Amino acid sequence: MSASPTLMFDNEYYQFVVSQAWLHVGADKEHADIIARNTMNGGLQGKLHQGLGVMEAVTIPFEAGVMDVSSKPVVESEGETWAVFDGQRSSGHYTLTLMAESAIEKARKHGISIVFGYNHVDGGNFSNYAQLAAKQGMFAMTSNNSIPLNAPFGGMDPAMSCPPFDAACVGGEELPLVTSIMLGEGYDANISDALINNKRLNVAALVDQDTGELTDDAAKWGRLIPGYGRVADCDAPWTFLTPRLYSLNIWNEVLSAIINPKAKIAPELPALPSDCLKEGAPTPVGGSYIIVIDPSHFGPLDEVKRKSDEFVRAIKANRPRKGFDEVFIPDEWGLAAMRENATEHQVLTAHWNAFKDFLVRQGTSIEALNQKWKEMVGEARAEQTVHH
Repeated sequence: MSASPTLMFDNEYYQFVVSQAWLHVGADKEHADIIARNTMNGGLQGKLHQGLGVMEAVTIPFEAGVMDVSSKPVVESEGETWAVFDGQRSSGHYTLTLMAESAIEKARKHGISIVFGYNHVDGGNFSNYAQLAAKQGMFAMTSNNSIPLNAPFGGMDPAMSCPPFDAACVGGEELPLVTSIMLGEGYDANISDALINNKRLNVAALVDQDTGELTDDAAKWGRLIPGYGRVADCDAPWTFLTPRLYSLNIWNEVLSAIINPKAKIAPELPALPSDCLKEGAPTPVGGSYIIVIDPSHFGPLDEVKRKSDEFVRAIKANRPRKGFDEVFIPDEWGLAAMRENATEHQVLTAHWNAFKDFLVRQGTSIEALNQKWKEMVGEARAEQTVHH
């Protein structure tokens, strides 16, 4: 099974060209910088499909006229410990960042808060929003729903999304405790990766529509969307290999859409990623949420940090079982890279090529952005930092 080829990018250069791309198509600087920072963080954490590639979940609805890049999300209603944001058809990157900031301030005053969002497109790597709270000495959990890529456990037909689920808690001297997973066995990025690299999926979790059996053959049912490198269609839905993951997905749908007053449930969303390119398509996200808790309201924050550190140390001190060299906490490599202030990160080559195609479709090019970068930082610095 061949590995997907990658490129290394200087972080400053990456943030510049991605931000410039969104400024070029009409985003304000705050919005453009958020998308650049969020997608870079996915690469820094080693979650390559949540890096530059996840931006395609924004470029598709943008190019279809579904996303309004010039709009700013607004608070539609709120109380002391809650709020509902209308994304105004903006990106989830922008909407969830504002939602997180609102939830943090409400939790700082009242101990706990929940903020719902709707009418926005994809938000990419949800670790970004949970860790905004953790950096403020708090705990957060956050997610959204999306187009129905999953069949229910035991079923054959798409009815459920494959959402992210991210949580983060303030830590002390050790790395913090986080969760950053998808509530499914796979999603569209896995299909595109298998098709581009001519390989089978890592897990047999597609429901073959001819036989009803599970398959790892993405080529039979999947197809690439021309001009894109991370998003692909697939006529065979994923399904859950355990009822536990199925149940967690359902409860995430409850928070994302069912109790969210203005949200849409996954079956009401477009069936395939390419459907989001059709005229009049709704936003591909039905709803989102973030819950923030400020533990300092309930006891000493230093004690929270101490217990987090002791728990991490107990995990790390565990004897590795056969086949393992070391016991890791969740997301340890990515957290360490971010704490160490790494200056570079990886991007999948297919995602970079698709980004360059997006630039051309929008009337610019990577060469034009590289020239702006050279003018800003100087020729010698530019030569060192353009991807290699």
